[in-house]
Amino acid sequence: MMQCDHLRWVYPPPVENDWTGEMEDQPAYQVSTNEDLDTGRFRCTRCGEIGYYTGLWKAFYEKGIPCSGSDRIKVARR
Repeated sequence: MMQCDHLRWVYPPPVENDWTGEMEDQPAYQVSTNEDLDTGRFRCTRCGEIGYYTGLWKAFYEKGIPCSGSDRIKVARR
């Protein structure tokens, strides 16, 4: 199974060169597939993997250990 790199390629459309009038390809580039999930967490839109901005936020969401700012977060407990 291939591991997700949390990136996707963007291929911009060609643009017209103002001097020559010819259409020119634009370079492809990569962008992140991560989106903010909530405070302290993000998720990859490709593979669904959840990441944490710091180890303290990971400990808060996974183990319930409070960290700076976590007192303002409401988490649905299982």
